[in-house]
Amino acid sequence: MNTTLKGDLLEQAVFDYFTKQITEQRLPWSSEFCKVFRQKGYYSRDREGDIKFDVSIEFYLPEATEYSMVWLIECKNYSASVSVDNVEEFFTKVQQVAPANSKAVMVSNSAFASGGMNYARNKKIGIIRYFNSSDVKWELYRSPSAAMPMTGKEEQASVMNGLTLQDFKSSVFDLYMQGPECLTNSLWDFSTGMFEDSRLTKGQLKWARSSSIAPVCTVPYISQDELENRSLAVLRDCGYQNGAVSLDDICANEAKKSGLQVRRNVSNMNEAGRNQKLGQISFSSLEILIYEQAIPNQGRERFTLAHELAHHLLCHGKYMSGESCDDQDFALLQDAKALGSDVARMEYQANIFASCLLMPHTGFIGNFRRIAKWLDIPNRGFGELYLDTQPCNYRDYERVTEELMKFYGVSRAAASIRLQSLGLLRDVRSESEQYLIG
Repeated sequence: MNTTLKGDLLEQAVFDYFTKQITEQRLPWSSEFCKVFRQKGYYSRDREGDIKFDVSIEFYLPEATEYSMVWLIECKNYSASVSVDNVEEFFTKVQQVAPANSKAVMVSNSAFASGGMNYARNKKIGIIRYFNSSDVKWELYRSPSAAMPMTGKEEQASVMNGLTLQDFKSSVFDLYMQGPECLTNSLWDFSTGMFEDSRLTKGQLKWARSSSIAPVCTVPYISQDELENRSLAVLRDCGYQNGAVSLDDICANEAKKSGLQVRRNVSNMNEAGRNQKLGQISFSSLEILIYEQAIPNQGRERFTLAHELAHHLLCHGKYMSGESCDDQDFALLQDAKALGSDVARMEYQANIFASCLLMPHTGFIGNFRRIAKWLDIPNRGFGELYLDTQPCNYRDYERVTEELMKFYGVSRAAASIRLQSLGLLRDVRSESEQYLIG
């Protein structure tokens, strides 16, 4: 692909992105006072002619005929990092057209060199690294960066990695940004900083401010009791009695009801013969794929299928067009700040629902307590099953989960999720010591 065509594609993507966010009131400035342009010229006295910018956004005060502030955006579709020279050259262009009321914003699909980051910060230039939504694990209908609540300082190291590491892969966010004052994944946060750093007065900013509020989670909260009840309804529909749940029966029911298709042992190996993905769901074609693994693991495969079924049965297709999962997604608690609150809530719900589906509530608790009694594991007041780094406690944990794994046909990680969600397992190990899915 030639350089011009690559640049045009990124320009169009950025133009479409900001047009959509403004239309949907995702910026702190009211959409009725915003105009987005592509390749619009702005007059330069030095050149005695116009300088065209890839994308520009003009912000107007109510009843004004001239814009009060403009973002002048340059798009860099590079295979290498954006250098300090690139940033400095762009800033020089901006200074020629409207130094008093313009804000420079550079967007790139590649990383920024540290010198360019420093120069941009000192000159109050907005820096955005853009990731196409098709390259991320969760394809949300609403931009995760537009839906992200304000970013705290503890997440800024991750944002810096997204901005500066060339091989960085984003699992959720489409934007990694450096504004005048902070690093963030939040478009609202970035925009607020750009506005507040302008020459507009507080009164002017208040007058033109959007009636929208800062982003909040849009995926509704579902209690664990409700997730339990919904899973029991699914089990009743397929005639479940005892033991390992037949996911084939559930899939057959859903195929009749909604046309859901499930494909197993799908090949998706990389050159090293490894497959990072375990499963994937697409809501546009309503299809679940379970990928072939170099080392087969039936328990892991069953939980992967239950996890993807949960996304379907919980109607998460309202919020995303698709999702893929790997080992790291099978944790009881997902970090809302690292993933975005919508994704974290959907993943938590999917994991809890999947564990409820594979290990029905009443039978599971009874079986756990019979196993603990049979193995003579006492409750010493720290929890019915207590796990730390002591060998004796880890041995008890292994013995209990091994029996549950055999009875329900699940992985140890799945059994652990169920035990924790029911308050039967207290795991006090650090995150680095946590047992990975197996």
